[in-house]
Amino acid sequence: MGTSGGSLRLDALKGTINANTSGGSINANNISGELVTGTSGGSINLSQLACALDASTSGGSFHAQFTNVGKYVKIDVSSGHIDLDIPSKQGLDLDLRGQKIESALLGNFNGVKEKEKIQGKLNGGGTPFEVRGNGRITLNLN
Repeated sequence: MGTSGGSLRLDALKGTINANTSGGSINANNISGELVTGTSGGSINLSQLACALDASTSGGSFHAQFTNVGKYVKIDVSSGHIDLDIPSKQGLDLDLRGQKIESALLGNFNGVKEKEKIQGKLNGGGTPFEVRGNGRITLNLN
């Protein structure tokens, strides 16, 4: 699914979903399976995710709230802030890089936590979780 100038809204979808736009925002809710999405000119807002995710935007903010992380996560945001809510009990291999990273990682994280980088294992590790941004990244555990 794609559009060259409009926004996309996805709700209650399962399976492999490809959704891209070159000029609008992307909003998705209650997605399971795998979501590959991107926009070159808008924000991305994703909620109730239980899926693998490959998402990018070159011109807007990014928000994702996961109930369960699928096989992988790859997020690339060229300009704009990134807000992430991830499951506190799931094993993840975190690799986040941004201008400033704010997080509340507790004793269940083992690795490097710096101003511009978080790299290590949450709950013993597991699913690859890669985030690249040029702005602020906020990571919350839910």
